[in-house]
Amino acid sequence: MRLTPWVSAAVILAGSCAQSNWSTSLAETVAPPTVTKAWKALGRVGACAETTITKIADRSDGPLSPTPFKSGETLDKDGEPMMDQGTYVQYQNGAEQIDAAWNAGVAHSKIGDPVRLCTVFKPKKCPPGDDRGRIYKAINLRTNETWQMSESWHACGGA
Repeated sequence: MRLTPWVSAAVILAGSCAQSNWSTSLAETVAPPTVTKAWKALGRVGACAETTITKIADRSDGPLSPTPFKSGETLDKDGEPMMDQGTYVQYQNGAEQIDAAWNAGVAHSKIGDPVRLCTVFKPKKCPPGDDRGRIYKAINLRTNETWQMSESWHACGGA
């Protein structure tokens, strides 16, 4: 899987903005995940944990479309092309993933699906208490589809 440009930019620009203790992936519309032992176990690259999906949405907390966004074909009320609403998924162990693009693997998933979540990237030299910026690879154990997304919009030290 390739990293989206915003993930690369977030990693490069980490440390250039103010700190925050939580990855507010849906800007205060979702309560911070409960920090569990299973989530903490994902704190190193290569670590994996089995969990279940507890929420699937677009990045604005609306329902995730079952089909991909078709650029230029969908217009808003003012006749302007609509932006892709992205993808958000939350897990029982407190982990979450978000992306600006629609994700087929998540769209084919259901609440309660078992997932193996593995940490594939973790930023280094983070301020104490700022754990943002992990990138997880998820494998849906029901569908066998995989996806890779960041847990937050910013890496540690970012906005």
